[in-house]
Amino acid sequence: MNGQSFTLGDLRDPALIRELVGREFPDQIGVPSQLCDRFRKLAIAHPGHHSRPAMLLNVPGRIEVLGKHTDYAGGVSLTCASQMSMTSVVTAHALPSLIVFDEARGTQVEFQYAHPEMVTDQPWTSYVATVLRRFIRHFGAPDLGVSVVLSSNLPSASGMSSSSGLIVTISLALLGMGNILALPKHFSRMSRERFSGFAGAIESGADFEGLLGDEGVGTKGGSEDHAAIVCSTPNSLNLYSYFPVSQLGTVRFPDSVSFVVASSGVKARKTGEAKEAYNLASWRAKQVVSLWNEKEELSLQTMGDMVEHESFSRDQLRDLLLSILGGGDLWNRFAQFERECSVIIPGAMDALQNGQWASFGSYVDESQKMADQWLGNQVPETNDLVSMARNLGAHGASAFGAGFGGAVWALVDTERADQFLTEWTNEYESRYPSRRTSARFFRDQPSAGVTMQGSKYFSF
Repeated sequence: MNGQSFTLGDLRDPALIRELVGREFPDQIGVPSQLCDRFRKLAIAHPGHHSRPAMLLNVPGRIEVLGKHTDYAGGVSLTCASQMSMTSVVTAHALPSLIVFDEARGTQVEFQYAHPEMVTDQPWTSYVATVLRRFIRHFGAPDLGVSVVLSSNLPSASGMSSSSGLIVTISLALLGMGNILALPKHFSRMSRERFSGFAGAIESGADFEGLLGDEGVGTKGGSEDHAAIVCSTPNSLNLYSYFPVSQLGTVRFPDSVSFVVASSGVKARKTGEAKEAYNLASWRAKQVVSLWNEKEELSLQTMGDMVEHESFSRDQLRDLLLSILGGGDLWNRFAQFERECSVIIPGAMDALQNGQWASFGSYVDESQKMADQWLGNQVPETNDLVSMARNLGAHGASAFGAGFGGAVWALVDTERADQFLTEWTNEYESRYPSRRTSARFFRDQPSAGVTMQGSKYFSF
């Protein structure tokens, strides 16, 4: 449904792969060559016959420039896709199952349509099982089995949304090759924004367009990651809101600057023991709205809705929250949300557009400070990475993602990006020698969102 059809044999042809990838990434220096190698390697590793129809997926990670824990609360965020990605070759087979083979780890898991359950000692399989269960509950089992051979060069649990990338990959694999006979027509061709909302609802367990939700993977986030992964455009930062997913603006990323990303080596997982800490910011946001609703006899859903409602009074909200036990934390949660959305993001976008680097850095510094003091989701490693980057001359630096570990971006002049990367790496490894083997530093640029070639049954 989305252009050419391919077989596994076609995808093992280096010339065809170069043509396909070059068409999708015409302006991304260095991206086409490494993607060609990765796709061809996956096609060769795929156990299917060379005549089997096949689909290519490239699902990038995301960089959250600004907008910490704002999406699910009814706010906005400024994001882009990373050049790092999860790549897949997808085919159909005759058995009623979804087979996922991780080429890098050399592990394969088969999920039976009749009983799609996670594998206990492999936490990543909870994401796959969650997607499959929800698809089957809404639309019935796919008519065809689906095989996914994938690999990723995203740092695992780094805050770059590898987990959301897996949700997107499996969803598109089922839609593109599963031949879901009961799929409504308006689901077989979706806008990128609408699909992002659906993928976000699968992960969080939220309802979507009348389709009832479930537990999801257990984290109560929003659709920011999925929108950045699916909808991003090369060489730009995009401003989105999320109820529904809607693009509100864009800023061209200047050629004169580059991102350098540091994955701290502290795993920012969103499952298991980390769920409670991750969900605290979400719970506080909901509690703020619940208390205001009770006071005003309303039924608003998010802090964004609350701020825009005619009844809203900032002073009254502050008095209300500070009058209860633990209300200071709730007030700080609201204040972080309000300032991030209404002051920090607009100001930073304007400064970036006009090359006002001192102003840009000040806005980003404040965002990081609020995350540390008011969200409480930072660790010493991410705070120190930000301080080191600023001291080394970065125009701005910020931790991003859910927090409690993960990654930090730094914006630096392109001409000294390599030197900065070396200095930043050396300083961090000197201060945290135990992180030397797990931390990872690399250059990055805003890249394209999901690319999909050879899908038989679905298209954007």
